[in-house]
Amino acid sequence: MQKILAVISEWDTGPRVLERARFLAAQLHAELALLRPVQSQVGEWHKYLPPGDFEPLRDAIMAAERERFETERGTDPGEVLWCERAYRAVVEQAEAQGVNLIVMEASSHGLLENIIHRADDWHLLREAPCPVLLLPRTPRPLTSVIAAVDALAEGSEQELLAERVLDAASAFARAQQVPLRVVTVMPDPAMIYASPMAVPLSTDIVGELHERARGAQQALLQRIGLSADESRIETGRVEDVLAELAEDGLLVIGSVANRGLKGLVLGNTAERILYHMTTEMLVVN
Repeated sequence: MQKILAVISEWDTGPRVLERARFLAAQLHAELALLRPVQSQVGEWHKYLPPGDFEPLRDAIMAAERERFETERGTDPGEVLWCERAYRAVVEQAEAQGVNLIVMEASSHGLLENIIHRADDWHLLREAPCPVLLLPRTPRPLTSVIAAVDALAEGSEQELLAERVLDAASAFARAQQVPLRVVTVMPDPAMIYASPMAVPLSTDIVGELHERARGAQQALLQRIGLSADESRIETGRVEDVLAELAEDGLLVIGSVANRGLKGLVLGNTAERILYHMTTEMLVVN
């Protein structure tokens, strides 16, 4: 890893984001850059301000932001940017600087607000050119790193994504000096085939599915030469199982973003897990 971009979304939590990013930069031997995006509220302000008063107000806000930024940034390079959408500024800076990791706080929007307006996290996870580490508003100790991989996924793109997830999880486990746990979550067959006439699947079938997933998971680990402290196969709703397993750990998950109408309706596993997470989550694309 060569460069980390720490994004200060709010000053209330900015110091914690900086502390986390500085720790990772030191552990991963990476260069650190800071970004404070200041999102314009032009549409709202124009309802209340005369046309000539907008630019002086913007200049005053940016002056105050830069003063705070200079106080907080120490010797780390970075900048304050006025922008229409914060997530776009983050994506553009990450692309321009060749960033390998984005560190920022997860949005605190509620489920209904996300459905209507789409929190910036959703857009960022779809468009970021590198992995994104999302921090919860309330910090928790990390006792392990949990790599979530779909061992049964087919296709070269999915296989490469699983390898990237495991590589990133291994690097973070070493940096944190905590165990690495690898988990594959199989959807509950009873949920997939549920209907008014559904009957429970036999334990033999469920057991066969588990063994197939376990074999594929072990083959994946062997292929990249990775030894995990724990590997397991679980059954259930992916977001529920992973949120529970990662209660005191860093969850590392891959994201193949669904776009267009499919993305709007179905979302993405990583995005659905955001609603359940109370600890850190690293999304690898």
